[in-house]
Parts: sequence; structure tokens; C-alpha cells
Amino acid sequence: MLNFIDPDVSSGEKATDSIEMRIKPSVKSGIVRAAELMGVPLTAFVRASAMREAERVLRDHQTTVLSARDQRALLAALDNPPPPTKAALEAAAQYRARIANAG
Repeated sequence: MLNFIDPDVSSGEKATDSIEMRIKPSVKSGIVRAAELMGVPLTAFVRASAMREAERVLRDHQTTVLSARDQRALLAALDNPPPPTKAALEAAAQYRARIANAG
């Protein structure tokens, strides 16, 4: 049970939803064995494993990693932004007109 945290136990939120899936017997036996080695119930093991992977995927999709060169270019653009283009100025004017006429 080393370093095992069941998200349902730690959150205090009541579990009311369920997920059903079919898996191959060999896959299930591997998951069951892993849960046994951790000393935790199968459902807690599956729940924690799925949540850990979901958090990793969400984190990966919410994070943008820039190279050192791109970091410098971004910071330089923030410190000294280029003037707005004609299209940007027109879009801003159209937006202001729509907002002014919305009320």
C-alpha cells in the first residue's frame, strides 16, 4: 500500500457514478495481481490508476513548453509589442460597435 491514494477516499465527494467496461481475462488478471501487490481493493486500484492517467493527459494538454529561443521571442514581444494591424484595428472597432448596440 506504499504511496497509494484512492481519490474517492481523499476527496470526501460521494461516489454516485459508475463506469462499466469489458476487458480480456488476461488484462483483468494483470490488474488484479497489481492491486493485490499494492494491498488495495481492485476498484480502488482501477479508480486511482485511471484518475492518475486522466490528470497526466489533462496536464499535458494544458501545458505549452517553449524552447529557450521561443521563450526569449515571447518575452521580447511582450516587452515591445508590435503595433496592431489594420485588420486588428477594424475587428476592435466592430467589436466595440456591437457591444455599444447590444444594450
